[in-house]
Amino acid sequence: MGKRKARKAESLHRRHAKRAPYAVVLIVCEGSKTEPNYFKGLKDSLRLSSANIIIADNTTGSDPLSVVNSAIKEFNKDPSYDRVYCVFDKDKHTTYAPAIDKIRSTRLKNNAELHSITSIPCFEIWLLLHYTYTTGSFCAAGNDSNCALVLSKLKTYIPDYEKGNQQIFKIVELKLPDALSRAKRLEEFHKTSGTDNPSTKIHKLVEDLMKLKK
Repeated sequence: MGKRKARKAESLHRRHAKRAPYAVVLIVCEGSKTEPNYFKGLKDSLRLSSANIIIADNTTGSDPLSVVNSAIKEFNKDPSYDRVYCVFDKDKHTTYAPAIDKIRSTRLKNNAELHSITSIPCFEIWLLLHYTYTTGSFCAAGNDSNCALVLSKLKTYIPDYEKGNQQIFKIVELKLPDALSRAKRLEEFHKTSGTDNPSTKIHKLVEDLMKLKK
């Protein structure tokens, strides 16, 4: 109960703090630790205002459609956001396609933008791109997680990697330009590949945040 009250107080403080003269952004992630920790580290590195960049708790569930529902719910509480980003994985989620469809069909108040920031099969493909370029699909048999295959490969570069590492952005920060370049290269590759595994749109969100002060 105490942690919940602390999070609520922090959220209220962010909303009532003085905002900088650039876009107000809401980011809602599928994961409750790794992704938020990455974006918090990026926000701090870019020296962006915590009143402008809100990385909200996902309160409705971790599947893609729950992420979208949580983001819309959070926006409706405070329609002053200019952009809303839903960060989620495909892996083998059954609600991935419905989540994409809902984002496409939803119109937010005040012409605010609603974006899907997907990773296939999972967010760790973005972390992997900090170290290497790959077009090989990550497809596990049966009900096994595709993401587990990505994690295995990522650990060849970050042997002690664990989800929820609070320092994950600092670990990969110096390699961010490489990740951006490789993600764009992968995006071009998939225009003619006939598949989307592996891929990520995290670079689009990162670049949007990098441009905010300009």
